[in-house]
Amino acid sequence: MAKETKKAKKVEKSDEIVLNLDSFMVPLAIVLAGVIVAGAIFFTNKGTGTNDLSNPTNDSAAAPTQEEFPEASTTIADAPYLGDKKKAKLAIVEYNDYQCSYCQRHDKETKDQLIKDYVDTGKAIYVFRDFPLDFHGQLAIDSANAALCVNDIAGVDKFKEYHSKIYLITSKDTLTTVAQDMGINMDKFNKCLADEKFQANVDKGLADGTAAGVQGTPGFVVGILDEDGTVTGKLVAGAYPYDSFAKILDEYLK
Repeated sequence: MAKETKKAKKVEKSDEIVLNLDSFMVPLAIVLAGVIVAGAIFFTNKGTGTNDLSNPTNDSAAAPTQEEFPEASTTIADAPYLGDKKKAKLAIVEYNDYQCSYCQRHDKETKDQLIKDYVDTGKAIYVFRDFPLDFHGQLAIDSANAALCVNDIAGVDKFKEYHSKIYLITSKDTLTTVAQDMGINMDKFNKCLADEKFQANVDKGLADGTAAGVQGTPGFVVGILDEDGTVTGKLVAGAYPYDSFAKILDEYLK
């Protein structure tokens, strides 16, 4: 800096240098705008993923935004269920896809409390029906068949356990591994799965769910249970919290 000052004193006439700030401001503004946009994208996408239950992304059913429950009806058919249908006044019919992270969210956060408060007390039955979505492929269909095989071989309590363990699996081999670890008779299980013994039940679940207005998973029909297995009530489209289900159930119990 000192040398530059001394050299300046020797110059008798120096050219005047004019900085045009406008020429710098435009590129600078573009750079700053890019940084802002990049930051917004980063924070918007941070933490997302197909197995992130706080922000699931691999399902057709969007997170619930408002409580609008249209009237709907369906049937329990011959699907697995918990509770005593001879005593229960109500039914919660779930249409499920095992490759659906929103379905897993419902299983982890809501289902057990509903069973405790309404099924175990004799007020309702909880019905498990299948609704494997096309874009989840064959693995969703295989999972539905495998779960029904477990129900057929070992009963509904083992079915419920298996049901909770096979969400978001990545290979068909896992279906066999989980069943084996649970002590299921593997000769019967392997034959049942290979024969697609319950494919007709899975197909009927898709048909009945569609007729009830189910378009994504999870979907529920919650309402009055008739003697013939018909359930007439409300369509709950999505993984709503416990309180939303309780409100509907309590209204019907009145």
